[in-house]
Amino acid sequence: MLDQHPGGLALTKRAIDYCAFPLGATVVDVGCGTGTTVEYLSNYCGVHAAGVDLSAPRLEQGRKRSAGLLFIQGTAERLPFADASVDGAIAECSLSVMQHTGTVVGEISRILIDRGKLAVTDLYVKNPGDPSAACHLPVADSKTSHMVGKDLLSMLEKNGFQIIVWEDQSIFLQEFVARYIMEHGSIEQLWQCIPGNNVRKNSGKAINRAKLGYFLLVAEKRKTGGRNKDGGYYMPTLR
Repeated sequence: MLDQHPGGLALTKRAIDYCAFPLGATVVDVGCGTGTTVEYLSNYCGVHAAGVDLSAPRLEQGRKRSAGLLFIQGTAERLPFADASVDGAIAECSLSVMQHTGTVVGEISRILIDRGKLAVTDLYVKNPGDPSAACHLPVADSKTSHMVGKDLLSMLEKNGFQIIVWEDQSIFLQEFVARYIMEHGSIEQLWQCIPGNNVRKNSGKAINRAKLGYFLLVAEKRKTGGRNKDGGYYMPTLR
């Protein structure tokens, strides 16, 4: 179950519908895991899909499940694609577990063409006292020893993105947690996947205080110059 994300393929389809990728577009799944979304994009959406993940075992699972898909082992902080060479990117519950989220957002911006789409589904901290809290990613601050937020909206703005869709999809997180408890009898293992050492140390109590939610976001890269001279289709250039 930990290979899945809240909302599963239903939320993936919703995000892809918002992006409206044209036939033949190139779309990269950043942090693809075993490649379920890459498989869906390739088989049902008429696009060229590629998945990037740091985990060799997960990528191998994907290759065994569906041969012929393009999986690349690599880090999201250094994506193996040329500048302005892909039409879209998806990051499903992966940004919040990455060490350098700002760098990853910058890398996604670098590889996207002008007006390319980025779809993100992920955790966020509900903080009624902060009007911008809706897009804070939950990460731990080792200096202050408590959960703090990094403003995803600011990261996206800094890297030339404009938000075109933001939806609260916390119901999928609630369903995900409930299903996990029914299958495993405890939620402790799931907490280990939540980013932040201090959060993990305090386990469920800290999570409850944080009031975690789940969101779907679609952003468009503002026009800056156009597609690269080579056309931009399928040029995974390992650097």
